Order: sequence, then C-alpha cells, then structure tokens
Amino acid sequence: VTIYQDLRSQVEKDRYLVLLLSFIIVIVFWGAFEQAGGLMNLYAENRTDRFVFGYEIPAAAFQFFNPFYIMVFAVPVANFWLWWKHRGKEASSLFKMANGVIIMGLGFVFMVFASMQYEELGKSALYWLALAYLFHTLGELCASPVALSFITKLAPLRYGALMMGVYFAATGLGNKVAGLIGESASEAGELNIFAGITIFCVIFGILVIMLLKPLKRLTHGVEEEERAIER
Repeated sequence: VTIYQDLRSQVEKDRYLVLLLSFIIVIVFWGAFEQAGGLMNLYAENRTDRFVFGYEIPAAAFQFFNPFYIMVFAVPVANFWLWWKHRGKEASSLFKMANGVIIMGLGFVFMVFASMQYEELGKSALYWLALAYLFHTLGELCASPVALSFITKLAPLRYGALMMGVYFAATGLGNKVAGLIGESASEAGELNIFAGITIFCVIFGILVIMLLKPLKRLTHGVEEEERAIER
C-alpha cells in the first residue's frame, strides 16, 4: 500500500497492480510445482512400482526427469513461442505464465490416474510420474523464463531491486505453500490433493487468460515498448 501511494503516475500504479498479480501467479505455480520434491517424491517411494527388469529404481532418481526434459524441450518450447508470435498470435508474458500454470496443473491429472491405479492394484506404474514430470517441465519452460523479466519490466525504476527481491520471496512462499499442501495429503489423501491441484491450477490459469485484455491495458504496452526499442 505504501509503495502504491508513493507511485507518481497512473501508469506506474496500473503496472504495479499487474505486478502484484504476477507475484500471485508465481506463488500458485511454485506451490504446485514443488510437489516434485515433497509429495510426489514420497509417492514414488511408497506408492509406485519402481522395478524395471528386476532392478528397483531409487525414488530420488525420479528427480532426473525434470532436468532431462529441460535439456530436451527448452529449445523446442522457445522456438514454438517464436513461431507463435510471428504468426501474430498472443505471446505476452502473462499469457505464457498463465499457460504454464495450466499445463503444469494438467500434469497432476496423471497423478490422479496413478492414485486410482494404486487404490485398485496396490501399486501404480512409474510412467504416470514420468508423464506428470513432463507436463510440469513444459509448464515451467512456459512460465519461469519470462516471469522475472516481466516483473523487472513492470517495476518502477526506483523499486526495481526491491521487486526482484519480492519475486524471490514469492517463490519462497510458493515453496512454503507446497509444503503445507503436501502435509495435508496425510489427511485428505493423495488422490484428493492431486485432483484439487489440477482443478485449481487450470481454473486459475483460465481466469488469467480471460482477464488478459484488461490486464494488458494496465501494463500500458510495456512489452511493446521493449520490442520497439529492439527494432
């Protein structure tokens, strides 16, 4: 509130409001994404059939999927967004972040299937985790690379360093939320948690996309200004 009152122009105030929404997107994204190091890791340990050709894969080895998928898909995803933009389609940072949340949320659909399989058979197949991590990584590649740069563009010049600090604080808060969600699984059950994350992330991302036009108006063409400078 103090920062908002200190802002000198309506443009800065409008951009600050979008900035606050960006922090909320960051919290939502990492709150769900960081289940990888908590709830999903425990699920791999206790609920997943990890035997392949008679060898039991350690649960921690499933953390390999995210960096592997990043190496494989980072360039294709970046090229896709370039191709998408050159076709004249929506390619704003907010659009990418919202789609990242949706794609990452859809990854938990596979964990819902895994939980259903576990309830039926007593173990779930490891390919459910592989597919979940794939969608989580694709979501990360959409949202994470643009988030900090977008926040830097929106931040008033004199508050730039502070807003970058708030971004990392929002990331930390997202990790805290992830821990709280993971803890609740012992009472609510993994199936309900995974389904809840899916529904929330998809609805949240769709709402951001639905509000994209008024939100872009509030940015007062900050990304268009940058492209004009680049030309």
